[in-house]
Amino acid sequence: MTGAPNREDAPAGPTLYLESDRLDSSICTRVFDGDEGPYRVVQVTSTHAFDSLQAAMNDHLEQAADPSEAAVIMLTPQSERDTELSEVGRETTLYGFRVSPEDLTGISIAFSKLLQRWERTDEDVRICLRGIESLLPYHDAELLYRFLNTILATLQGAGARVHMHLRDGTTDDRTLSSFQSLFSQTVEPGDSPLEPESSAAAEVDHEEPGDAPAGELTDEFADTTTDVSAGQMADDEIDAFLEVNGLGTLAFGGERPYAIPMSYGFDSTERRVYVQFGLFEGSEKRDRVNEGAPVSLVVTDYQRPDRWTSVVVEGELTFISESEARRQGAIELFATSQFASVDVFSRNPDEVDFQWYRIADPTYSGRTSVASR
Repeated sequence: MTGAPNREDAPAGPTLYLESDRLDSSICTRVFDGDEGPYRVVQVTSTHAFDSLQAAMNDHLEQAADPSEAAVIMLTPQSERDTELSEVGRETTLYGFRVSPEDLTGISIAFSKLLQRWERTDEDVRICLRGIESLLPYHDAELLYRFLNTILATLQGAGARVHMHLRDGTTDDRTLSSFQSLFSQTVEPGDSPLEPESSAAAEVDHEEPGDAPAGELTDEFADTTTDVSAGQMADDEIDAFLEVNGLGTLAFGGERPYAIPMSYGFDSTERRVYVQFGLFEGSEKRDRVNEGAPVSLVVTDYQRPDRWTSVVVEGELTFISESEARRQGAIELFATSQFASVDVFSRNPDEVDFQWYRIADPTYSGRTSVASR
């Protein structure tokens, strides 16, 4: 599907905008335009200068309604401790988060903090993902696909309206096709609703990132100034981490993003991960399990931005009988698992089919902050 949609015709899912020319350094104006009423905005961007973003927002808000709050997540290579606070428009608080493009977990943490802060509001939340090209030199396309899959599912699950921009020609056809599968609509080059960069923003954008003045942070974001640099985990570190935890997020591959909280049991001797599903007629979990698509189990422990760990287990689900689960010790391994979901208990137990699965042919990867070691 092509063509820029009208607000009234906007699809329920996220939209991908392809850009024919080099992406400019200004803000995405689309998140500020649309239905009347209170709203909040977040923009991921590869622009490094906080003050240039602030200037561009001020310029556009002269013709648009001010959001209640705004935030920018700046993908800044070799970023140091740096979170900024300012105002735009008349009295809109603007939060700025600097995260290295190497650190996908750091990006997720920034989103999590914002969603947690805004979870009790009924206001419209509009999110723009720009500068995703800056992630490509640091991560392979398959990992970025899984990252976007999880991020989009999380943001939409929180009720946010999400769109992404991607510079045309920055990926091969296969990667572009996989990215497009995550979106309900793709807008072709030349149909983008983005406005040209303002001259004021263009001039300010030449300043060095360190020149931007920063205000004092509120308590909610005070700990985001710590360093989130990370390193790869060894196999024994990954095993020890999975063994003491018991709850993660299971993401299913496929055309539509789908991720659910999931309890698990881990056998560190055999390096096996076990999960149990409560499946019933009409449940999406049952449909996804039956599809046999690859899965990723993401297990994280976040204490603060300089103390976190994230492990990913990738593979395919293989059914095992209850007797086999007992023989392999899967049931005992679940004794330390955290409880993930209660959705099955709203149904008649006779309608629920509890099944055991193992993640077959797993590959393990993990990253942890330097301070966590």
